[in-house]
Amino acid sequence: MSNKPSKPIMLFDCKTSQNVIGQDKFLNAFKAILNHGAYCQGPETKELDDKLAAFSGTKYCSTCGSGTDALTLALMAWDVKPGDAVFVSSFTFVASAEAPVLLGATPIFVDSDPNTFNMDPKDLQRAIDEVKKEGKLNLKAVIPVDIFGSPCDYDEIIKIAHANGMKVLSDSCQSYGSIYKGKRSCSIADMSATSFYPTKPLGCYGDGGAVFTNNNEENELVKSCRVHGMSPADHYDNVRLGITGRLNSFQGAVLLQKLTVFEQELKERVRVAKRYDNELDSYFGKQKVLDNCQSAYGLYTIYCEDRDELMAYLKDNGIPCGAYYPRPVNTQTAYTKWNTRSLPVCEKLSKTVLSIPMTPYLDNEDLDYIIQTMNTFAASKKSKAA
Repeated sequence: MSNKPSKPIMLFDCKTSQNVIGQDKFLNAFKAILNHGAYCQGPETKELDDKLAAFSGTKYCSTCGSGTDALTLALMAWDVKPGDAVFVSSFTFVASAEAPVLLGATPIFVDSDPNTFNMDPKDLQRAIDEVKKEGKLNLKAVIPVDIFGSPCDYDEIIKIAHANGMKVLSDSCQSYGSIYKGKRSCSIADMSATSFYPTKPLGCYGDGGAVFTNNNEENELVKSCRVHGMSPADHYDNVRLGITGRLNSFQGAVLLQKLTVFEQELKERVRVAKRYDNELDSYFGKQKVLDNCQSAYGLYTIYCEDRDELMAYLKDNGIPCGAYYPRPVNTQTAYTKWNTRSLPVCEKLSKTVLSIPMTPYLDNEDLDYIIQTMNTFAASKKSKAA
């Protein structure tokens, strides 16, 4: 086995890009904000809106306070309300189910594909048929999640949703920078939401998010709802319900700097993933990325029947790792009232998946050690089974 690296291995690395870009550039950007005094939605956020829209290939981008805000604002623009059914992934972080629930809608949980870990289009169709048969809810929207940064099967999901009169909101909170059949993330579905939480592929130094659309009316609704439902003509006339969802100028400045190295960081994430793909023992199952697609590798996630044992082994050997996610959303306390469908794949994944270090700044020494440590574990398990 390779020697343990001299420096700690990181599961996420939220700091090294600061040194790559140069700390002075951040400090100068912060000084500019202190001088102009527009601390919320200042010129930095407007510049960021334009650059993110250009990067993604959409007409409009509206930055906001978090990925959860982004999901909520998009649904508010679609007037999601009580009596509406919103079909959501269950093997993911809670936010994509939380947003419709906050608006009074009913989340309908959909199982995952066992290979991609993303929403299973076949189970989506089954879930839609069940809701239609019951006849109590209005079919409103579908929120598929690009889990761990890997794009969903949007062709199938969008086809099914549109055939049933629903729109698709892409939860791209882990996948900004990914590519689906030639299109950048956040340019594929009817609307898209992303997160800039520090551990995301493009992360700021706090909370942040953005909503993407090609529809001007939707974009104007998002911007209004982002500031309490404010009328653009009269700032003291709130013409609809809204939230406080602004992005502050400091986070906008951070993201403008981070964008300067983002393309290179995406390439480095692919470099790390290829080593894992090619060199990790076949004992570990690997998340499938769809053909003609590129993951942003927000996380690199394997599955292993001995997940908990492997997790303890890696931590004992100085390799950080995490079980994302150990409980599907439909089984969590606040959501059990909507736990009405059998989701066997989600249940299985929650017990077997493990995310291992994935940062653009893992060097060959780090990767040699991680891969050889994991392969040693695999060899010991296989020898015992022989």
